[in-house]
Amino acid sequence: MRCGEQTKLTRPTLRVIADQLGVSTATVSLAMRDNKRISEGMRSRVKAALVEAGYVYSRSAASLRTSKTHTVGVVLNNISDPFCSALLSTLEFELEKAGRTVFLCNSNESVDRQANFIQRMSEYNADGVIVSPAIGSTVDDFTSGRFAVPPLVFISRTILGSNFDYVINDDQEAARLATNRLLGLGHRRIALVGGDPSVDVFGLRLTGHRAALDKASVVFDDSLVRPCVPTLSSGFEAAAWVAGLSPQPTAAICSNDLVALGLRHGLMRHGLVPGQNFALIGNEDLEESRIIDPPLSATTVSRNEMGRLAAMALINRLDNPDSPPRQIVLESKLIIRGTCDVSVPPGA
Repeated sequence: MRCGEQTKLTRPTLRVIADQLGVSTATVSLAMRDNKRISEGMRSRVKAALVEAGYVYSRSAASLRTSKTHTVGVVLNNISDPFCSALLSTLEFELEKAGRTVFLCNSNESVDRQANFIQRMSEYNADGVIVSPAIGSTVDDFTSGRFAVPPLVFISRTILGSNFDYVINDDQEAARLATNRLLGLGHRRIALVGGDPSVDVFGLRLTGHRAALDKASVVFDDSLVRPCVPTLSSGFEAAAWVAGLSPQPTAAICSNDLVALGLRHGLMRHGLVPGQNFALIGNEDLEESRIIDPPLSATTVSRNEMGRLAAMALINRLDNPDSPPRQIVLESKLIIRGTCDVSVPPGA
C-alpha cells in the first residue's frame, strides 16, 4: 500500500451472506426476522454468519420497503416529575417489547415545543406519538392540517371533544372521594390547589368536588380554588394564599403529590401542620408521599397500568387504523394516611 492510501471497508450485504451459506437472500431476510417458515437450524446459521461478517441492519432501507420506521415519539410535560419519569419508564419498556424505539420530548408545558416535536416526528415518518398535552393545548394543535400528525394517543391528560385514543385517570372520582373523606371529618372550608383551567383534568376534578359538596348541602366557594402549575414550588407558594384566606381553610386537596408536598412544607411555616391542625390529600401516591411524617393521604393513579395501556392503544391503532377510538379511564382509589386524620368539631 502506498503512503497515504486508505483501504475501503466493504459493508457486507445479504447477497454476500446468502452466497456464503448457499441459500437465497429471501431465506436470509426471513431468518433475520425469526420467521417460522425457516428452520431453527438455518436461523441459527444465518445469525452466526451475520455476526461473524459484522452485518449491520439498515433500518432506513427497511423503512423505505415497509413505510414503517419502528419509532414512536413520546411527549411528557416535565420529565423531572417522578410521575412523568415512571410513565416514561413503562412506555419505553412496553414499546421496546413491540419493537419500537422511543424519541422523547420534554415539553415543559410549552405548546410550541410540543408542536415542533410532533412535526419532526411526522417528517421522520414516526409510526406514532404518545402525548400528555401541554397546558393550553387545543384540538386544533393536533388537527390543524399544518402537517400530517402521526397516529396519536393521549396519556394522563386528554382534550375533551377530540376523537383520539386516550388513557387517563378518573380524576372526577378522585376529587369526589377526597372531598367526601374530608366532609366526613367535619371539614367545610376545603381548598383546591393546583391544575390549570385549560386542561381537562382541572374541570373534571372541580366537577367531582362540587358533586360531593352538593350532596352534603355545602355551598361551593370559588375563592377556595387556586390554579397553579403542577410543581413543588407552586405548592409551596400556595401556602401563603391558604394561610391568608378568611375564614381560613381547615383542609386542602391538591392536583398532584408534588403540589401537596410543596404545600405541606409551606403550611408548616404558617403554623398549619398537616395531620395535626390541618388535613391534606394529594393525588398520584408517589413514593416520597409514603415516607414523610406523617405520610400523605392521596388518591391513586396507576402509572404502570396507564403506560402499558397507552402503549397497547398505539400499537392497536397502528395495526387497526380504522378502529373506533379506545378511550380508557382508570379507576381511582383513596389511600388514607396521617395527613387527613384531622377532624373538625361540629360548629367549629
